[in-house]
Amino acid sequence: MINKILGTAGTRVLNAIFNTVILIVLTRELGSTGFGIISLIILAITILQLVIDLVAGSGIIYFTTRKPIIQLLVPAYIWILMVLLLYLIVTLIAPGYFPKTYYWIVPKDFEFHIFFLTLLNALMLTNYNLLIGLTRIKTYNTIFVIQSSVLIVSVLVMYFILDEKSVLSFVYSMYFGYGTGMILSLISVSSHLKSGSLNGWVTTAKAVIGYGFTSQLANVLHIGNKRFSFYILKYFSGVSAVGIYSAGAQLTEGLRLIGQSISLVQFSSIASQDSQEYSRQLTIRLMKLSLTVTLFALILLLVVPSSFYTIIFKKDFSDLKLIIAALSPGVLALAANTIFSGYFSGVGQPKISLIVNAIGFVVTLISAWLLIPLLGYTGAALAASLSYASSVVGQYLIFQHQTGTKFHEWIPDKSDYLFFVSMVHRFTKIN
Repeated sequence: MINKILGTAGTRVLNAIFNTVILIVLTRELGSTGFGIISLIILAITILQLVIDLVAGSGIIYFTTRKPIIQLLVPAYIWILMVLLLYLIVTLIAPGYFPKTYYWIVPKDFEFHIFFLTLLNALMLTNYNLLIGLTRIKTYNTIFVIQSSVLIVSVLVMYFILDEKSVLSFVYSMYFGYGTGMILSLISVSSHLKSGSLNGWVTTAKAVIGYGFTSQLANVLHIGNKRFSFYILKYFSGVSAVGIYSAGAQLTEGLRLIGQSISLVQFSSIASQDSQEYSRQLTIRLMKLSLTVTLFALILLLVVPSSFYTIIFKKDFSDLKLIIAALSPGVLALAANTIFSGYFSGVGQPKISLIVNAIGFVVTLISAWLLIPLLGYTGAALAASLSYASSVVGQYLIFQHQTGTKFHEWIPDKSDYLFFVSMVHRFTKIN
């Protein structure tokens, strides 16, 4: 468990470093407007992926040890093509009838790039989910690092060797990154396709959808909590404001990777066994670990002076520290949210995440429309924090009711300290 968490966390930290370097390059070379367009492209891909994950998402992880791999992979690939075909039809028709609405959501001139990038990304993530479900965490982490490395190298080559400094240059770099991840992950899962039969794949697909529908609807609301403010911000303040807010959100998302890395291993561990007490105790311990490490990293980010952000990201981004400060409560809430979500999904109760994310989405809708017109991107950050906090309070109350966990169990004790020290020792290779 410790080795898997450390391996996954190390991978995510490295990816966060890569993303920060890319963020610096893009914001310095393209400014807030260019980075705002890139943020909207990535958001469009994310929205399509949410629909795709109905069949190719967490349901695959849950059923990997319960169904033949071929019965999971074939329906997932078919569904990916169906979703993208629907997107293609909308792309060919909607601009002629609803151009303002369509291009408010999809950046103009990048519609077909979004199609092909989503295809590569969807195939890659489907294969990743199979590797996670098979608990091949080390293989997943290795491919993830290679994918991230190819992306950052491509960006640096495009911008500083070929001197192609544009939004389109970053899009080409995404092709290289997603394509590499898709090919390597496909090779890794191909060996598991030899055993098993396609007979009964329709029944398996229905089971995956039955599990995945609730889980994915929860993810839709979760992403809505995180990104719906982009569209409201674009409406009231323009693409440049989206770029500035997105830069601040991306910096804090580096901290969110701590909880996500822990939750990934937690979900895989809980889903592969049936002990409720094991799941409860694991969740409590990992929650304390997630919050402690996230808080420490957040403090480090907040003590950085505002002038540093201006020097690194240029004057367009002088308010980054203000955005980070407004997002800070939400960062801690998300550190807890991911652990609770890992627990409820692992024990087969994704509807809990759906309920609390619905609460958070309602809070987002109300607070974003009230705060963004008054405070701009700072209002978007505050709305996000309010949304995340409301979701995690709901999760805490449901977890406490279901498991009978006492409040004092959440307070770190000596055993938690020894657990943390053992992780540090393994990480630094000190005995």
